[in-house]
Amino acid sequence: MATGYSTRALATLAAAWLCACPQSGGSGESAIDGPFRFLTTDNLNGEDDDPAAVLDANGTIHLVWFSDRDGTKDLYYVHSTAIDLDQASIAWTQPIQITHLDPLSYPPPTRGDNYPALLVDADGTIHVAWHRWNLANECHIHYLKCDGTPSGWVSAVEVSVTSGQNFDRFPHLVRLAPDDLRIYFGSSTRVFPGVNDVVMAKSSDQGATWVTPLPVPSLQASTEHTQFPTVVMLAPSRFAATLDRWQVGATGDALDPTTDVFYAESSDAEHWTVDQVTHQPLDDVHDFVPAPFFDHQNRLHLAWSTTGLGDPAADIVSVLASERALYPAKARLLSPDVGRTDHSPRVLPVTVGGRAVYVMVWVRIVNAPHNQVGYRIFSKL
Repeated sequence: MATGYSTRALATLAAAWLCACPQSGGSGESAIDGPFRFLTTDNLNGEDDDPAAVLDANGTIHLVWFSDRDGTKDLYYVHSTAIDLDQASIAWTQPIQITHLDPLSYPPPTRGDNYPALLVDADGTIHVAWHRWNLANECHIHYLKCDGTPSGWVSAVEVSVTSGQNFDRFPHLVRLAPDDLRIYFGSSTRVFPGVNDVVMAKSSDQGATWVTPLPVPSLQASTEHTQFPTVVMLAPSRFAATLDRWQVGATGDALDPTTDVFYAESSDAEHWTVDQVTHQPLDDVHDFVPAPFFDHQNRLHLAWSTTGLGDPAADIVSVLASERALYPAKARLLSPDVGRTDHSPRVLPVTVGGRAVYVMVWVRIVNAPHNQVGYRIFSKL
């Protein structure tokens, strides 16, 4: 399979990656480069996918994903209870099922609850948004919040953010202010029918109600689908976003090989300037589901899955946002495992016992064709 990158570029990448992986960490401590570990192992012949992971103010990792282990796609939640750097492992709570759909009404593999987004406020309130695909071939954005306890999940009330004959998917939650909670998502029915465009819904009452979603024209591209919007705050009145785009009319929806990663900045999270990060002469490389993350120096990085760096099954790659114009020469591989498909990375900077490490949660196809959620701990990007 053509990669779209030159041999010289790949050689530069390899050298850069090796330089980024020293044998020891700071202060004489050994570097941590932990293995892939399954989040759960009780559904390896099914689908566990679409992880959303965030770190709260107390250093606890919260994680929501979908699993079809009960016959349809429902959402599940865990949080970390301890991190062992010697073993490069995390202890998690028992999974709590937070949505409960009827398999007859929401049969897999497509119908059901998909692609959760996650936000944790400073007071510990957990917000979750996701899309639900029904038998009428409609997708709607749903939302709930709770305190994270088992009883809190049981009593949490689902709120319908969108409804009607719409196909709304892949939400992202972000808080801009105490009275400004937003969900950015993609829709193929609200702007140009059949074309995925970015739409935004806003709540000023902590998610109890949501205004009618509005398109975000500066994130649209008339000749391409735009999906997977993820927005972060860089500073007051400065925001960044990552996006995926692929050709209108191409087959395979978001799995089309014409997918590319885009980056955007804005002063108000509504009017954006967009630039393209990945470029291939033949436009035949999967660059899939980008997500921004901050390192321990508060520098913004972009991470995504790509087939363009030597592994046709796809690896996770990252690049500093400030060096995105130098991709792929400035790229770093975060999950090099040739022959296994890796996608949907979520990278968190975590401090454990005074040591700065990273936890990456992502999806790996270990038992093909099934997707499983896993994680690893490492100390060097």
